[in-house]
Amino acid sequence: MTEEESSTAIKRKNADATGDGDDGKKKKRKKKGKRKGVNHIKDPKEAHSYLSTWKVKDEMQGVWKFNKNTQSWLIRKMYDSELLPKASFTIMLSYLEGLQGDSMKERIYEEAVRQIMRYKEWEKNGSKSVEEDEEEENENNDDKSKDNGDGDDDEGDNSVEIDNKRFKKLDAKEKRKEYKRARQVHDIMKASIAKSAAETD
Repeated sequence: MTEEESSTAIKRKNADATGDGDDGKKKKRKKKGKRKGVNHIKDPKEAHSYLSTWKVKDEMQGVWKFNKNTQSWLIRKMYDSELLPKASFTIMLSYLEGLQGDSMKERIYEEAVRQIMRYKEWEKNGSKSVEEDEEEENENNDDKSKDNGDGDDDEGDNSVEIDNKRFKKLDAKEKRKEYKRARQVHDIMKASIAKSAAETD
């Protein structure tokens, strides 16, 4: 057997062992990892069902199961009355009272403060016209493009920016609803944080 034949035989043996052989029976390898480009859009009914089953979890053992993705969605969307109707939001307030984790409580509290301050700022400058808002936004975009230009945006900053754009499109009544929700969340989280601090002392 020549050196070339020997090398080819070893390659075939290794290929057969890994399933990559060219014997006409190629085996497919399973791809592991996350699917790219797949975004699951949460159905508000699914979120309401999650909260409803959470509400009765004590009476009906085994009905409710914690779901981190649903909880995250609820926390992100709780100010939006179209995605989380009033009945669901009322249950959500009770759900927030029982949250575990001081860092999670702090983040929710800080987001509620941000929502409140955004509304107060809008209310203070409420006489601005839509055209003035658009001019200001264009100026801000020009300033950002003059920045470092490396394209590295913090994901959190991007979600705040998207939320601010959504907020600008809301009418005054919807903005007021979000403000009222933020006040309720603020009060509950403030009390929850104080309770946690008192328990650790």
